[in-house]
Amino acid sequence: MSSLTSRRTFLSGSAATAAALSASSSSAASGQKQWEGIFVIMQTPFLDNLEIDEESLRKETDFLVRGGVHGIVWPAGAGETTSLSCKERMRYAQTVVQEARGRTTVLIGVHGANKFEAMEYARYAEKIGADGLHALGPGDNSSDPDALTEYFLAIASVSKLPLSVQVSTPGMNTDWLLRLADKIPSYKIAKLEMGNIPHDVTRLAREAKGRLIASTGGGAMNLYQEMERGGGGTMAGAGFADIQAAIWDLFHEGKKKESRELFAKFLLSAVLERQTGFVLQKEILRRRGIFKTVVMRRTRKFTMDAGDLRELDDIFELLKPHFRV
Repeated sequence: MSSLTSRRTFLSGSAATAAALSASSSSAASGQKQWEGIFVIMQTPFLDNLEIDEESLRKETDFLVRGGVHGIVWPAGAGETTSLSCKERMRYAQTVVQEARGRTTVLIGVHGANKFEAMEYARYAEKIGADGLHALGPGDNSSDPDALTEYFLAIASVSKLPLSVQVSTPGMNTDWLLRLADKIPSYKIAKLEMGNIPHDVTRLAREAKGRLIASTGGGAMNLYQEMERGGGGTMAGAGFADIQAAIWDLFHEGKKKESRELFAKFLLSAVLERQTGFVLQKEILRRRGIFKTVVMRRTRKFTMDAGDLRELDDIFELLKPHFRV
């Protein structure tokens, strides 16, 4: 099958394999809320006219729940959050919460240009029934520790929902994250994005003493190593989220060999994402019948070339026997 042909083909695993894996999926799919595990940063689907595709957003939400992820996050960096208007963020945050229907943990992105905007998003997230809040630093990318602390304290002052903080500036180092946990009782998840992340996972697991869950990003490239270090999960892209969930579940069922072998297969996609960016996730979701387009709002140009597409063909062949949905 050629790369161009495969771009128009819906690829999936066998019904028997999907049924078997679904039966062993995590408790997230059964509605029990979790705070550790695979918390997927959802992609935002756009139509060709650049409007948000609500139908595909609903399908993505349902796809992730059925795939057994432990939580979902919208919007955040991989969801092109900076391209979304305030009105869009509020309208479609409610869409995600409604479509999840309590079947998994839902974190709504509440970061804003300043603390006042972030506080408004936080109030709204609680109002619509989100399970928790997720926030990057303020829009000015400040690294001033006092300004950062004030910003996150303001968010926590208007909602007691569990808070996930994503490292987005150099000022949000591990020492600062630990100090913030002393100030905000609802602060639950630290998403590490800078520095020596595996080492920081080890440090947080040791020093936070259960106060913080160390999560990560990076396309889940170090997921297996981070689990071995006591990490509490990862927040990566949606395309192969069911594979990530299976890696996590196998590891925590004591099936480390199977987990490591599946991770080795998945790792090829994480490496490919390094050179293609988030459009890869949209192409995977398109192939899996979830998205209609691969449109990125800031550019209409499809940036994967023929070599990237051939590589993705091979990755699909390797992973599709493990698809849960």
